[in-house]
Amino acid sequence: MAVWPRYKAVFWLGLLAMIFLYCSYYLNFIYGVSREVPLKTMHLLKFLFVLIAYGAGVFGLRKNVSPGLMQLWHIIYAGCLLLLVLLGTYDWFITRAPLVIRGIADNVQELLISPILYVGISIVSYRKVF
Repeated sequence: MAVWPRYKAVFWLGLLAMIFLYCSYYLNFIYGVSREVPLKTMHLLKFLFVLIAYGAGVFGLRKNVSPGLMQLWHIIYAGCLLLLVLLGTYDWFITRAPLVIRGIADNVQELLISPILYVGISIVSYRKVF
């Protein structure tokens, strides 16, 4: 029998943190600051937001999902973050990446910041697919 979520307050705090982070990222940084900040600073801000979203997800999910799903959370973030860091390194030290690749990187970064993964893993945990 699925007991979901076991620690409701922690789950909802994690979800609220992810939602707040996603909204503040778009309202303050994408629509406002991105035109005023140098490229390297924007890369660092995006990286910081991904790390904060990862931490909020770990905080909210660690006691509410199975260890296998937490491992999936870690793998998704590690793999995507590695690709984003490699692209950022290319962008900083070699040359500006093509627009198509930058668009894909922005979509991956948006996925990592948005609460979609958080809710998706919670639903899978509730359904006990794994």
